[in-house]
Amino acid sequence: MDCLKRLIAAILLACTGLAQAEFSATTLLASDYVFRGISNTDEDPTIQGSLDYEHENGFYAGVWASNVKFRENAGVPAAATVEEASIEIDYYAGFASEFESGIYWDAGALYYSYPGAEDSLDYDYWEAMATLGYAFEEAALGPEIGVELYHSPEFFGKSGDASYAAGMLDLSLPGDFGLGFSAGKQWFHDDSSLDYTDWKVAITKSLEGFDFEVAYTDTDLSKADCGGLDICEGRAVVSIARTTD
Repeated sequence: MDCLKRLIAAILLACTGLAQAEFSATTLLASDYVFRGISNTDEDPTIQGSLDYEHENGFYAGVWASNVKFRENAGVPAAATVEEASIEIDYYAGFASEFESGIYWDAGALYYSYPGAEDSLDYDYWEAMATLGYAFEEAALGPEIGVELYHSPEFFGKSGDASYAAGMLDLSLPGDFGLGFSAGKQWFHDDSSLDYTDWKVAITKSLEGFDFEVAYTDTDLSKADCGGLDICEGRAVVSIARTTD
């Protein structure tokens, strides 16, 4: 999948000289980096950033980065430790569009990379994704619903063929606040004992060009399921983000 990573990077570089106005950059600070209900920073704060390109025909591409902190070496003698990841860099591209009826769709691919991690960990992987949603613009609270599907033939850390599905509901509250609900399930087709579900509820607010979020996430995984760590437990996450064009 290095070819996919190089292709997306090349597209971004090529487009830089063609349509500067269609680029945007986002920076985010958060109390934790939670991915599908599990902390990827061992409950530490995170700083994240992305560079995105969007074309009027619906094509988009981007690169996203975050600090990470895994515990692969926990309880392992020093002589047997492996080089861990401290950063995650993701590359993605696809097509998205919205119809006048309010239905929107998105289809693309993502490549997740962890530079510096030992090859034997097999952290790097890719996923195909598809999203379908509908916005009830005339209804009270402007509800928006959506479903997301992801599939990887070889998921993170040698876990094999895996799929993820999630459903979302977003509401517009008075005072320009937002309320969002989501729930998802991760399937591991080679070992169903690893399957789990996660959910999230969040309150959002945009103010003076900044996007604020206070969320609570949880999974149905026990502490024992997560190697005796608290990374799968329920937690509140606070974040602030800013996007510039």
